[in-house]
Amino acid sequence: MPNSGQAPLDRATRLRRVADVLATEVGGEMVMMDIEKGVYFGLDPIGTDIWKRLSESMTVAALAVTLVEVYDADIACIERDVLALLTRMVDQGLVEVC
Repeated sequence: MPNSGQAPLDRATRLRRVADVLATEVGGEMVMMDIEKGVYFGLDPIGTDIWKRLSESMTVAALAVTLVEVYDADIACIERDVLALLTRMVDQGLVEVC
């Protein structure tokens, strides 16, 4: 459960990137900084792909469908992993529910 007190994310949750997070891609991985908190974050190549796709708001289910077309995993596995990552990203203020 997110630390923010927000309800848990599910397939229908619509999310997008937070606009004021500084982010740059270095060697295929995303490096981000929350200037206000002075905290750095890093994403592996798949997390970077997810971050890029969240430039526009979309549901977890729609995101998973786009990822299943690219990655060799079933939709249930992708949804589970995406929900886990997005929950952490919401907790850290990198992604917001919209």
